[in-house]
Amino acid sequence: MKVVWIVEDDFLFRDSLIDLIEAEDHLKLEFVGGSFEEAFEAFGKVQAPDIILEDIGLPGMSGIEAIDHYKKRFPEVLIIMLTIFDDDERVFEALKAGADGYLLKRTPGDQILKGIADVLAGGAPISPSIAKQIMRMLVQPAKPKSKETVLTKRETTILEHLVKGETIDEIGELLFISRHTVDTHTKNIYRKLQVHNRSTLTAKAIKEGLI
Repeated sequence: MKVVWIVEDDFLFRDSLIDLIEAEDHLKLEFVGGSFEEAFEAFGKVQAPDIILEDIGLPGMSGIEAIDHYKKRFPEVLIIMLTIFDDDERVFEALKAGADGYLLKRTPGDQILKGIADVLAGGAPISPSIAKQIMRMLVQPAKPKSKETVLTKRETTILEHLVKGETIDEIGELLFISRHTVDTHTKNIYRKLQVHNRSTLTAKAIKEGLI
């Protein structure tokens, strides 16, 4: 059973998330709060989260600023940002900060649950309108690759699939290679690009024109 925290100051939306999570047998809702400051007070007092569903526009510290604090306290936690915004600046600020997924609040409940399942499987759930923005950025003229960043042809192919949010198993099936091989290439990509999670990898790949 995966432990979920909800950090959201919109009471109506928060209640809908509570109902959604509590209806799932494999998810355990451990904490609900309206700000990072409330969540901070819960550190060490309730069960640590596997997943945090968090709004960006929180009172006090913003949801984006809070990401680093969560990751330092809970290194394995997965954070899905839920927000009304889909503008480029907020998307990439959140991704660069270490968010593992980015879903709009108008996303249907079943798709939010699918996003949770996807992120647990190693994917990076992103709402279609946001994914479309990312794809538009991908087809823009890319900046030259850094001479220090040299990915092999296979690594570049796998990087493209990682940026699309596909899981290690899905990539293996698409490329007809073993999960172990994909995992090895992925670790090499992370090492070469000096990143530690999927969202930061995506932001760096796009920013530096690596794909």
